[in-house]
Parts: sequence; C-alpha cells; structure tokens
Amino acid sequence: MSVLPYLTMLGSILAFLFGVWKYLDTKKAEERNKRFEQFRQVFVWFSGRDEKGEALTAVQQAVATYQLSEFPEYKEMSLPIIEELLEKTIDEDPQSLFRKALLHVHEQLSSE
Repeated sequence: MSVLPYLTMLGSILAFLFGVWKYLDTKKAEERNKRFEQFRQVFVWFSGRDEKGEALTAVQQAVATYQLSEFPEYKEMSLPIIEELLEKTIDEDPQSLFRKALLHVHEQLSSE
C-alpha cells in the first residue's frame, strides 16, 4: 500500500488551509488599517482643524470628540489628550459643547 496518495492529499489540504488562513489574516489587517484611518480622521477633526488646516466650528469639534468613544482600542492615546484638554478648559462654561463632549468621552473611555 502506497502512502504517496495520502501525503499528496494531506499536502493539498494543508496548502488550502494555509491559503484560507492567509486570506483571513490579510482581511483582518486591512480592517485594522481602515479602522485606524477612521480614528486618525476623527482625531484630526477633534484637534479643531480639518485636513486643510482650517478651523472647525465648535459643533464640528464636539461631534468629532463624541466620535472618539467609538474607538476604545485607542484610548491609551486619546485619554491623556482628553485629560489635558479638560484641565485647559476647566474655566469654560460647563455647558460648553466641547467641554461636555470631553467629559462624556472621558467617562466612556475610562469605564472600558
């Protein structure tokens, strides 16, 4: 009895499984890159500027701030900046859209 047909079949199965694993790994990496690009875009707006460097309105900046809570995987980068901005805006009106957004996102990200 020859073992060669079994080895060939095993090799084919392994090659197929490796191809599937590689495909899934590539898709996962693409999704991570796409998600980071989305975070980066929101972070640019959070800074108060658009891609061209033009100032955003307070409402646009507040909306971008709220969106940061959708990216908890980057909270190690977001929280220190949010905390610094909270310190800088401590004298602002407590009803300020931007300050309310900072407080909300800080609470959201800190609890995760």
